[in-house]
Amino acid sequence: MIILVIVTALILILLLVVYCLYDYVFCQPLKRRPDMHCIPESNLYKKFRDRMLERVKEIEITPYEEVSILSLEGYRLYGKLFSMKEGAPIIIFFHGYHGVSEWDGYGFFQICKEHGINILMVDERAHGKSEGKVITFGIKERYDCKLWTEYAVKRFGEQTDIFLAGVSMGAATVVMASELGLPENVKGILSDCGYSEPAAILKANIKNMRLPVKTIYFLVSLGAKIYGHFDLEEMTSIRAVKDLTVPILFIHGKEDSIVSVSMSEELYEACGGSKERVVIEGADHANSAMSNYEVYEKTVMEFLHKYCAQGIEW
Repeated sequence: MIILVIVTALILILLLVVYCLYDYVFCQPLKRRPDMHCIPESNLYKKFRDRMLERVKEIEITPYEEVSILSLEGYRLYGKLFSMKEGAPIIIFFHGYHGVSEWDGYGFFQICKEHGINILMVDERAHGKSEGKVITFGIKERYDCKLWTEYAVKRFGEQTDIFLAGVSMGAATVVMASELGLPENVKGILSDCGYSEPAAILKANIKNMRLPVKTIYFLVSLGAKIYGHFDLEEMTSIRAVKDLTVPILFIHGKEDSIVSVSMSEELYEACGGSKERVVIEGADHANSAMSNYEVYEKTVMEFLHKYCAQGIEW
């Protein structure tokens, strides 16, 4: 009897630890979501905070339409549609983990505004105004991405060129979405500092925190399965790019301290389709556009011109 009580207590303690890790890594209810006006005092943004705040204000005063779709689970997902030019191509943009489109989309928004390209900046599930509280590192977000592309086709027609773009988790999301089969007028993918696998990026960050990688990853992945009902190893960007049928541009900061630049090299080498890659000197995670906007703009615009059937301003 005593042994049974002890075993039961140990199991309950284990489940509690697993839940706490699950809540810490994957959950983001409304009360925990960042305010786009409160840019974190981290090394990533420290020297860019003033410019980022200016961009946030610029985005706020630029006319947009709030649009929404329903996820497969019934979550209401929101986005801001900026119509820069009638009949122009459209970029659908996905931000990163715990990110905000107004921060992570710093470069893409400016490029679209300057060159007359329409842009839909999405609040991913469990971010911004969108419903849901569980972040799945692209595993379930990829289905949302496909739904957003289908929305764009229905809204703008099959003749409109669509490009999918993302930063960090958003980049992994758009790459993994390609495995689901995208509409024919999706002409390309722009992946900025995306990771190769959800499991790999979690293990890398556990290692950076100087914690036992195998043990903590096992507990975190167990929490995802038990409480989040998803498998972290269900899909990876590496698997998706092997059969990619649309052109892709990989962008990465050389000094990325969160997603190693080696991951984009790994993705580039694994990619079986048309591919390009640029490494931004001196850039850390998710700030390549802020570090060197001129190179970022030139790289993105050359890619768009190469694969866009519609005329865009240069």
